[in-house]
Amino acid sequence: MGPVRLLAISGSPRKKGNSQFLLDTVLEYTKTLKFEVDVKRISLSEQKVGPCMGCLACYKNSGCCVLKDDFEGVRRLWKRADCILYCTPVYVAGIPGQLKCLMDRLSNADYGLEIRGARHMKTIGVISQGGDFFGGGAELCMMDIMRHAAMMNCVYIPPDASYIGSGGWVWDSHSNAMKEKAGLMTEDYRLTLETAHSIIQRSVEMAAIIRSGSSSLRDILEKDKAYRYYFEKEDLLEGW
Repeated sequence: MGPVRLLAISGSPRKKGNSQFLLDTVLEYTKTLKFEVDVKRISLSEQKVGPCMGCLACYKNSGCCVLKDDFEGVRRLWKRADCILYCTPVYVAGIPGQLKCLMDRLSNADYGLEIRGARHMKTIGVISQGGDFFGGGAELCMMDIMRHAAMMNCVYIPPDASYIGSGGWVWDSHSNAMKEKAGLMTEDYRLTLETAHSIIQRSVEMAAIIRSGSSSLRDILEKDKAYRYYFEKEDLLEGW
């Protein structure tokens, strides 16, 4: 089995903000895992992904969107990944609009595929940081992405020591607040790292299990059209 392909997406509209710092920090943990991990990073602050217009043209174009922006490039990486790790700030008790636009268009494009309910069988985890450690909206962001995982027929991965995701708290809205906490290694920041590391580890492990199991069962699963897109991804050995 080749490396587990992990796509890390920063959902913040800020360049080099708290979410990007946190994501870059926790991804260092992939170097310690028992499985080889090939990491690619996307920051939505550097991608133009407009809102879905609801025109349903993707239903007629095999899932391809008619909007000419960066979505198809992001979607290609998303489809080929084994693991998706989202890192998002809390914006008004939910995910930022940029991330919602991406999830809306991924879901609609998926409904434009030849077979509805395609089994993508990738793992999805989330790290969310807001302005308060308790009740700051991080859990609401996690629920948004949990629903997204269900819509995309993927496996949502919570950490070992928490119900649904890894939450962080910044004590100020400025872009270096998380970096300041890292320098002090506050107790809440340590807990954020612990749960984030757990999500990464369990996501990679589950992805390896899926890869291994699907390979051994390919002769059976390929007879079901719903798995076709998963095996097409596995056959793309280059270009990820």
